[in-house]
Order: sequence, then structure tokens, then C-alpha cells
Amino acid sequence: MKRKPENKGKRTSRRRKSRTLLRNKADRLFSQAVRERGDWQCAVCGSIKRLTCGHLISRSYNATRWDFQNAVAQCWSCNVKAKWDPLWWEDWIEERFPGRLEQLKLRARQGVASVDLEGVVKMLEVRR
Repeated sequence: MKRKPENKGKRTSRRRKSRTLLRNKADRLFSQAVRERGDWQCAVCGSIKRLTCGHLISRSYNATRWDFQNAVAQCWSCNVKAKWDPLWWEDWIEERFPGRLEQLKLRARQGVASVDLEGVVKMLEVRR
């Protein structure tokens, strides 16, 4: 007899959905602001095609996820290259922004207890 998965039919809590929507909105606003700040061109190669928001330190660290010191406008190709060649990426960051990488790593490792997503969204909306 086939067993049903335990979570089948269960709904995601409203609070969790709300936080996910806020996080996605914050990510969209942040990406837009970073690309605008970069004059809509890749900071690495100067391309204007398929522009993304490239994080110096992974955005999985909430302490630095929406920090403007932690992001540059990147074309898709340079963003992928940064993921696949982290040594090249660290060298590029250090050459372009001396000392910043270590500061960001320290902040990322310290972490944050929780993120005020509504506050992040409001701050990003004001920047527009």
C-alpha cells in the first residue's frame, strides 16, 4: 500500500507566506536599486545585457543580504563566473574594493537574530 507524504494537503502558514512575499519584494527593490546605482552596466565587464544584482558575499547571510556594500551590478555571465570561480571573484573584489570583503565576511558571520523585512522594504522604497 502506498503511503501519502506527511505534508500532503497541509497549507503553508499565512505568516510564512507573508514573510516570503516581503523577502521577495525586498530582493526585487534591492536588485533594482543596485542596478540603477551601477548605471545599468556590469561592474566587471561593462556589458548592459542581462543585468543582475551580484552579491559579494552570498545573499544566504541575512546580515549582509540587503547591504549596498555587498552588491554590484553584474551581467549574467559575470555573475555565473563569480559562482564558478570564487578565487577569481575574491581577487576582483579585493582589487576593486580593498578591505571590504573581510568586513563583509565578519558581519555575515556575526549574523542577525531576525530581520525586520517590513523595515527593509520601507527603506528600499524610500530610496526610489
